[in-house]
Amino acid sequence: MGILKKIKKLFKRKEKLKELETQDIVNIHLYDSSKKTILFASRDFPVHDRDSGSNRLKEIILIYKELGYNCILFAPNMFEDDSYVKFYEQHKVIVFVENMKFKNIYEFLSLFKKIDFVWFNGPLALNLFYKKMKAILPHTKFIYDMVDIHFLRYKRAIELEPSRISLKKNYKHFFRLETIVAPQLDYIIAISDNEKEIMSQYADKSKIITISNIHYPKINISERNNFSESKGIIFIGSIHEPNIDAVKFLYDKIMPLVWKENPELEVSIIGNVADKLDIQQYPKFKFLGFVESIEEYFMNSKIMVAPLRFGAGVKGKIGQAFEYFFPVITTDIGAEGMKLIDKKNVLIANNEKTFAEAILHLNNNEELWNTLSINSVDSLTAFSPEEVKNKLKTL
Repeated sequence: MGILKKIKKLFKRKEKLKELETQDIVNIHLYDSSKKTILFASRDFPVHDRDSGSNRLKEIILIYKELGYNCILFAPNMFEDDSYVKFYEQHKVIVFVENMKFKNIYEFLSLFKKIDFVWFNGPLALNLFYKKMKAILPHTKFIYDMVDIHFLRYKRAIELEPSRISLKKNYKHFFRLETIVAPQLDYIIAISDNEKEIMSQYADKSKIITISNIHYPKINISERNNFSESKGIIFIGSIHEPNIDAVKFLYDKIMPLVWKENPELEVSIIGNVADKLDIQQYPKFKFLGFVESIEEYFMNSKIMVAPLRFGAGVKGKIGQAFEYFFPVITTDIGAEGMKLIDKKNVLIANNEKTFAEAILHLNNNEELWNTLSINSVDSLTAFSPEEVKNKLKTL
């Protein structure tokens, strides 16, 4: 960060603090020294209704609350009037916010006689906070939550675009963090058993624990539209590179084959992918942007597609679809780590031809559509809160 940017940032912080007159930490009065304490450190504050990683972290924090822990959430540059801070305040989580009492999180941590665990949310948090926190909290256990294997995602991206220098730089950066720094911590959280096996090449397998996304049915199957009442295709994505590539692949390669057979089939794109795309290049897609309540789209649309050609981890968008008994077509990359069976839980297709055929087939086949919809409950079994709670108890 340049000097000018730092000055602007400090000025903005002072002005905001002056406006709010924040003197202390959100919910600090709830701290109970008789309980175990866990601090969740994140580079960005979790926005649980905007991305699956944030939603997963939210569920993990709430489970730790159920287990009786003091839960502290920290991400820099957050203020007490933020709506997401207020969400965690309502759930009795202690939230470090910018204030007039402590210069930074490190000063704040000196309040506590003991912090039992620090949970780093992803490699950016690990890179920013681990070294300093290790120095000031020598008796604390450190947990690194990978969210997904970032170096694996970049390795797969390089296979598609071998000339992109930025991908190679990112690969090297995350490979060092995930294979040299991360194994120094007490625990590593993998998102799937697949990724646990990959990481066991670089770290002691006994310290790697699989904690996947957390999903459970949000409605009764009778509440959603049936096959004949449902229509259209949706894709959910963010500015994450695999999602941008998926939108391009869907528009340029898959849908032209579909529209030859069914020119009326509509595709809606949910999320902020348009921030990285010139949507004028995609006139036949409906870009809806951020949608506050996604339920109506999951309950009224006919097909969710996730044509991901690279990436890593477990895809929250697919688990979220299952929560609403919503049939999904994806790739092997999209289904990775979820123990899904083709034609039972999802349809799996890996090139434009087979993906287009799958869309046309599912759009016209009520029996197959009902099979995938009904089996959503089975698809969610591995992601129940109870299973995650049992694993967290072992830490």
